[in-house]
This record gives sequence, structure tokens and C-alpha cells, in this order.
Amino acid sequence: MGAGKFFSVLAGLLTIVATYVLSFFAFEFFLVTVYVCGIGSIKQIPEMFTNPDAYATLLSLPTYAIYIGAVVIIFFLISGIFQLIGVKSRVLVIIGSILPILIGIYILLYGFGVLPTELNVYTILFWDTEPLIDGIIPLKILELNTVDIGTYVLIAGGFLGLIGGFAGRD
Repeated sequence: MGAGKFFSVLAGLLTIVATYVLSFFAFEFFLVTVYVCGIGSIKQIPEMFTNPDAYATLLSLPTYAIYIGAVVIIFFLISGIFQLIGVKSRVLVIIGSILPILIGIYILLYGFGVLPTELNVYTILFWDTEPLIDGIIPLKILELNTVDIGTYVLIAGGFLGLIGGFAGRD
């Protein structure tokens, strides 16, 4: 197995674990722990398609932007699978690596308080107040109000995917 294929598989596994198992960030909101994670975005997608006006009003966006955001989130959720398929196709691993890097950096900037306050509201698309398995999924390792390990694993998976996409296949 060549270096490109190895990095593609490793990137896919890291991205899938970061998206579906780990928490990117968590905080207290009116005495409820809110997890910013990939599972939260899965729970938000049906609501984004059935009630986009509520999201459009909350985010001060036109309704069509909510549909575009939902499609981007769907591509983000399957980006780990794109990276795994990238063992056969360099283009897919590169495409599957771009969104994890961008979303990971966005959440990193959000967690460090660098983003302007008007951009902080977009993290609501990843919010989850009810974990699948309490204390396990999404896995919160660090303390509240700090960027958690899932963000770093997501960014690492994205960059490893880019390396795998540009490295040799043999």
C-alpha cells in the first residue's frame, strides 16, 4: 500500500471518528450542556428542510441559504466516506478533505473567540443538547468552553486527506 492510500484510509477514519463520535466544543446554555458536534448537525438537517424559515429568521439569512447550508452539511457528514473512497480516486480524497478542514478551522476560531459575534450564531447548525449515549457519544474530553479534541482530530483528518490526495498511489 502506497503512502497516498495509507493517508487516505487514515484520514477517512479520523474524519469519521471526529464527526460521529467526538465533540468539537461544549458549553452551558441555560443550565443545559450543548455539544457542538457532527451528530447535532444530523439532528438539525430534517428541520432545516421542513422549517427553513425559522432558521432563516434566526440566522438573518434568506431561505435559500438554509437549503445551501443543509447540502453543505450533508457533504461534510459524508466527507469521511469520500476520503475512504479516495483510496481509488485522488479527486474524492481531496474533495472529502476540504470541508473538514474548513469546518474544523471555523470551530477552532469560534472556540478561541476570534470570530466576530455575528458569525458565532452559525454554530447552531451543529448544536446537540441530548447526547446519544450520555458521557460517551459525543465524547467530551476537555472541560466546558474549550475547543475539544474532536476539532483537532477533524482538522488532522482533513490535512492527512490532502496529503494522501497529493501523494503517490503505489
